[in-house]
Amino acid sequence: MSKRSPDTPFDVLVIGCGPAGTQAAVSAAHQMRHVALIDGGAVSLRRGRHFWSKSVEFVDAPVFPGITGPAFNRALKEWTEAQPEHEVTIDGESRYIGIRRIPGYVTDVERAPDGTLAVTMSTAMLPRDGTAPPTQTVRACTVVVASGFEDGWPDIEIESSAERAYAKYGVVFRYAGNHRGWHVCVRCDGHLHTDRELAIVGVGDYIFDVVHGAQDFTHRMTVLTNGRPHGMSDAVLAEMKRRGVRLETERIEAHIGSGRDLLGLRLADGRELFFDGFFVDEGLVPNDEFLARFSPQHDDEGLLVCDEDHRILDVDGNAIPGIWACGDIVAGERNLIASAFASGQDAGLEASDSLRRWAPVN
Repeated sequence: MSKRSPDTPFDVLVIGCGPAGTQAAVSAAHQMRHVALIDGGAVSLRRGRHFWSKSVEFVDAPVFPGITGPAFNRALKEWTEAQPEHEVTIDGESRYIGIRRIPGYVTDVERAPDGTLAVTMSTAMLPRDGTAPPTQTVRACTVVVASGFEDGWPDIEIESSAERAYAKYGVVFRYAGNHRGWHVCVRCDGHLHTDRELAIVGVGDYIFDVVHGAQDFTHRMTVLTNGRPHGMSDAVLAEMKRRGVRLETERIEAHIGSGRDLLGLRLADGRELFFDGFFVDEGLVPNDEFLARFSPQHDDEGLLVCDEDHRILDVDGNAIPGIWACGDIVAGERNLIASAFASGQDAGLEASDSLRRWAPVN
């Protein structure tokens, strides 16, 4: 097999290897494209929701019934490994197709002089001595952004010096490693606490969206503001009172746990409140700083605004040439695995289709 030149751009480069990014890469490779799939999991601590270490089985993930978080990650990786990069010859022309998985945390995307997109990434964790990590730059004809977002988390006993149960089981608590930990999606995990007592942490009218969604599973709820003003309108407060939802404004000081189970919360005034389930909505932070050169348009939550073909729009409403997005980072998408697969397939195919060229006719 001839060796691919490092100067040759990939056809499609996908940033992020969750369900959306994996589907985008597989769909593009299936159309005979050479795909680079950038995997930030081993390089960055910033990870989208698909990296959760939760042992609770997903019940609504297509193709993967009853799978847990770690097994889901492995299955996605094996899916891409089943389409490795290789050389093919079509009408006497040799070219590469398939997927190359590249460890890296993308820090910048810019337009190269030849019109391709130059993607720069860190290839190692940030050194503790503050020096810059090693970087790598690869070029691609098109880019699909599937980097997701980070959920905001309440400032409860998260410092490294924290004692009590959280110090030992912090990851379990934070990522709902079993049924008894923090959850961020009531639509996904509300069924784990049917007719049970729920704690919901957040402020503002938007937190009532979580309350509204939770009513499918239970009517026993307490909203905790963690010491902040509730920020709710009179109409929302009245509706919460009418629905029997309790409001607690005292600051939360610590977790109460037993082994791997999160059981309750200790408040600053010494009270201890116990719940069967814990949900939090502290907003989100999209993983898209690397697109700053292109001035992408964002919605009120900070998510990328795209057109019907998943092309990212700039602040003037124009599609940015050669760049698509899919999955949780896209405004208006449901943050569900099935939705991520669907948008990933659309974006991967659109990026692939944009590269079609008629071969010269002799």
